[in-house]
Amino acid sequence: MLRCSFVTLIILLCCPVLLYGQEEKSLMELGDEAFVREEYAVAANLYSRLAEKKGRKAPLKLLEKTAQCYQQMARFAEAGYWYMRMIEHPGCPSSVMAIYAEVQKNLGEYDTARLYLSRFNPANADEVQWKNTAIAGCDSALLWKKDTVTTYALENIKELSTVGDDWVSGVMKGGLLLESNGYRKMELTTGSERHPDMDPRVNQPYFKPYLFREYSKGSRANTFLEEILPDLLGKLPYHVGPVCFNNREDTVYVTLNAADKDMADKKKKGPVNGRRLMSLFWSFKKGDKWSPLQPVAALDAAGSYTGNAVLNSIGSVIYFVSDRPGGIGKMDIWYSERLPNNQWGTPVNCGPVINTRYDETFPTINEEDVLYFSSKGHPGMGGFDVFRAEGSGGQWSQPRNLRSPFNSGADDLGFIMKGNNYEGYFASNRHGGGGGDDIYHFLETHFTEKLIDPSAGKPPAPDTVKVSPPEKTVADNTPAKPTLNPTDSAVIHKLQELRFHYDYNSAILLTESRDMLDRVAVVLQQYPHWKLMIRSYADSRGTDEYNLKLSALRCYAVINYLIKKGVAARRLYYENLGEQELVNPCGNDVPCPEAEHRENRRTTLRVVYD
Repeated sequence: MLRCSFVTLIILLCCPVLLYGQEEKSLMELGDEAFVREEYAVAANLYSRLAEKKGRKAPLKLLEKTAQCYQQMARFAEAGYWYMRMIEHPGCPSSVMAIYAEVQKNLGEYDTARLYLSRFNPANADEVQWKNTAIAGCDSALLWKKDTVTTYALENIKELSTVGDDWVSGVMKGGLLLESNGYRKMELTTGSERHPDMDPRVNQPYFKPYLFREYSKGSRANTFLEEILPDLLGKLPYHVGPVCFNNREDTVYVTLNAADKDMADKKKKGPVNGRRLMSLFWSFKKGDKWSPLQPVAALDAAGSYTGNAVLNSIGSVIYFVSDRPGGIGKMDIWYSERLPNNQWGTPVNCGPVINTRYDETFPTINEEDVLYFSSKGHPGMGGFDVFRAEGSGGQWSQPRNLRSPFNSGADDLGFIMKGNNYEGYFASNRHGGGGGDDIYHFLETHFTEKLIDPSAGKPPAPDTVKVSPPEKTVADNTPAKPTLNPTDSAVIHKLQELRFHYDYNSAILLTESRDMLDRVAVVLQQYPHWKLMIRSYADSRGTDEYNLKLSALRCYAVINYLIKKGVAARRLYYENLGEQELVNPCGNDVPCPEAEHRENRRTTLRVVYD
């Protein structure tokens, strides 16, 4: 009896060890299964739990997979932590130094990145070339960050950005085409839309396309969106978009997800995420109806990614992204020309000037057929950088990095230059945003698209400019003023008493401002010889340079709205005055209530007549 009790005690004491071993094996196996299915959020949770339990005894392979999961999800701070755990581990390969350096570039830590690149020992000629290019990229990034392009005013459009990922994929007559995986409020529904199904790879919803109608009537800050072609696209599973329309907007090309069945885990019952490949589909409009979606067979490549399509200005060439065989790197930009029978020809790679051994993606074409795209292979500041190239098909000028402020250490993508050539949008997951990829709006403060060649020197800083977009007529002299009758004087007095206020750090026109501008447009129609000087200000918070740019954005918001209401651009002038002429004592570092700061965030009007 005593012997039986002793054996029972030994078994009970060993059970926790056996159970711990089973749990450890279970976590690793579950993590590996999730990793194969590209469910990085799930895998990261499992791997990190196991690695923390093992502490300093965690094997290199476990640390590597944990770091890779966070890197795939663009969570670079966490990825850096786990790669550093690898570097501290005995026997860590030199290649981890290079990967850690790339993560530090993503975080904007270029000095640290350069240090660890110098510790990386290349194993072959290709790695030597990569190391030299990466170090040169760090040096350029430090220079560009210090010597940023100053002719652009930039703002994060918080009203369009969610805690998920958001980016502008194109421009339509009715507004902006957006891709988003965050919560959205729909224009035609009473509450929040149904949250899209979750993508277990990153624990985020699947992407859906939306149309943002600028200055929707009644919206305080232009946040009303509507789904694009809900009857055609609304019930599709997985990722939907981006979408691309032709000029007539009667043909649409859509990037859709389909599961790669070869990646399915046959040991697991039920559906699995698998690897999801993107394919191009299209539909055309006949009357009021859209045809069922069909694959663009001529552009398809079995087992490969094909998507992110854009058309040139006349619709004769389609550009898209693919990792199909025959490319130069991982993800390349390809093109196809429209044939006389209206079908698409055999896809052709855009060539080594555009494509590298790494990833090129997110192509966009402006109305002058200038190509903008994002690349990880050309020398840049980290992550995806935006580049610009002129040409067509397979013949291109050398791509030019758009530098800071458009590029950063993070991923910068989806660059859209609007038809006016001085305004546009891009997306970035850089530090200071609201979540993942946020939408940024930019304005060239001289109302012209301009790329600065560092060897040519910088233009004079745009401190205070007086410009009439887009003709750039300078209002240096005020015409002689004839005598006004009392009625006209009263109208001018009322116009010049108007104040258009803004939310903090925003250039979005509020509803009350748009209502007042509607009345201003009517008055200008009644007095066609009058011109307006539009003067905008910021409060004292922020740097002088930033506030000068912010006030330029506010000037442009008013100018753009009045032009849309039929006021000729040649009648509109502006002064961006930053934090000059504060209306109260709320200067730098003076504590003030928000209401008093709001008084300083304003636009005023001055009538110029002859």
